[in-house]
This record gives sequence, structure tokens and C-alpha cells, in this order.
Amino acid sequence: MKREYFPRFIQFCRWYSAVLASVCGSFGIAHAQQAPASTPQIEASVAYSYVRASAGNSSGGFNLNGGSGSVAYNFTDRISVLADFGVYKFSGLPTGLDSTMYTYLFGPRFSLRKSGRVTPFAQVLLGGGRLNASAGGVDAGENGFAMAAGGGVDLGVRPHYAIRLIQAEYLLTRFPRVNGNSAAQNDARLSAGLVFRFGSR
Repeated sequence: MKREYFPRFIQFCRWYSAVLASVCGSFGIAHAQQAPASTPQIEASVAYSYVRASAGNSSGGFNLNGGSGSVAYNFTDRISVLADFGVYKFSGLPTGLDSTMYTYLFGPRFSLRKSGRVTPFAQVLLGGGRLNASAGGVDAGENGFAMAAGGGVDLGVRPHYAIRLIQAEYLLTRFPRVNGNSAAQNDARLSAGLVFRFGSR
């Protein structure tokens, strides 16, 4: 991220956090006396995702924009297992260079469905990633390990769908350097989108 854009990004994050806190607080008060929320059998989400990726063992970094989707099966009102898939495109690359990152992650999710419409959750996912790049008609790709840990908040607006207000995660990838040595990239992923709920427990 260019230095002149970093303060704007920080301001946006602070503003978005304040809006989320206000919305969640309002719904928490309005629905404090409601009965416990029902638990759907399956939840499927689609979201816009922003990834801030590190270059690995350097001070540089990249901005990626794309989408992610997940399918979760709820064993209980608190414990789920899910599969998460994402596609993110690098921005700000030199002319003629195109690069895309893919992630496929699996693991448990822990949700808090006490009452009302607000459902916070935390999750830890393991899996892999793929990095594709092309320049001057030459294509290249590499696979690596990936892990994500974080959480988010869903806001129910209808019995069968909700809004994912925010999902914030630490995203670790291990794509090798040009010389073939392993390198870790400490990334961050922010997502927001829609959740579709099916069935009931």
C-alpha cells in the first residue's frame, strides 16, 4: 500500500468499526428480551474480500480485491464445520503483469447464538492456496500452505438470510520465493457479504 493511502485506510477502518459498534449495540438493546435464536442446519455465505498481503521477509506488501464463499454445517447451536474458498486479484501491479491468489480452507467455527439477531463467531481454518501470475504471454503458478484465524458478526434480517457485517482474519500463506526456499506471508483478510440459511436444528 502506498504511504499516502495508508492514513485513509486507517480512517476507513475506524469509521467502519464505529458504524458496526453502533449497529450491533442498537440491535442488542432492541432484541435483548427475545427468545434464543433458532439454529439453521446449513449456512452458505458469499462476500466481498479485501486482502492485505505481505511480500514475505520484506517491508513491502500488496492489496488484493476479490470474493470468498463458504458453506457451514451446524452440528449444534455453537459448533460448526465449514469449507471456505476465495479468489483475490492483485492491484497496482506493473503494466502487463497479472496475478491472482486462490485459497481453500477447512475447519471449525464457534458461534454465540444467545438471543436476538446478532451472531458473533470465531473460526480457525487450515488448507492451501495457489498463486498464479502471467506476463508477456508467460504463465506461472505455485501452491502453498494457508491458514486463517479470526471471527466476525452476522446480523439476521429474515429467517433464511443474514448480513455478514464484518469478518476479520489473520491469513497466513507459505508460497516459496523465486529461489525455491519456503517463505511465510503474514496477511490480513476483511470480508462482508450475505449469509443464506437452510433448515433448522
